[in-house]
Amino acid sequence: MTGSRVVRPLTRRREDLDPHRAESRVSAYVYGTVLVLAAVVGCSPEAVDSGAAVTIVVGTVLSTYVAHVLAHSVGALVTGGEHRELRQAARDATPILSSGALPALVLAATALGWPPELWGQALAALVGLVRVAGIGVVYRRLRADVPFGRAVLVGAVAAGVALLVVVLKLVLTH
Repeated sequence: MTGSRVVRPLTRRREDLDPHRAESRVSAYVYGTVLVLAAVVGCSPEAVDSGAAVTIVVGTVLSTYVAHVLAHSVGALVTGGEHRELRQAARDATPILSSGALPALVLAATALGWPPELWGQALAALVGLVRVAGIGVVYRRLRADVPFGRAVLVGAVAAGVALLVVVLKLVLTH
């Protein structure tokens, strides 16, 4: 398999997506991933070992998804807007749901005994960081007409900011 076959699906643009909806999906992608990352890092080793960390990640994902859909649907709900708007908000928020899938799976495997707690928690956090670092490429695929190098740079900056958010959350709320 050549590198171009791997990169091409990640960089092919979606011309069928409205720019506003692309922005909404990217927002959900980043927001969900950063909150999952903070949840993973904020778990104690005991929570990771017992499986409670899986519940924390799933709870973070579900509550964030519902809050995001609500926030993006309030206007339609108040004005009696179309059900299509609510369906679009739910669809555009699905990156939040996907943000916790792999970290929860890693944490579940860790609770079952492999890898050890610290490694499993670190791997689950790394999944989130890599996901945030890939946001420039995701955004470029959905909508933006930017060079690939710039998309990668934006992802790296986003990952740095995500780490800062996690540190702030842990310092100020735990």
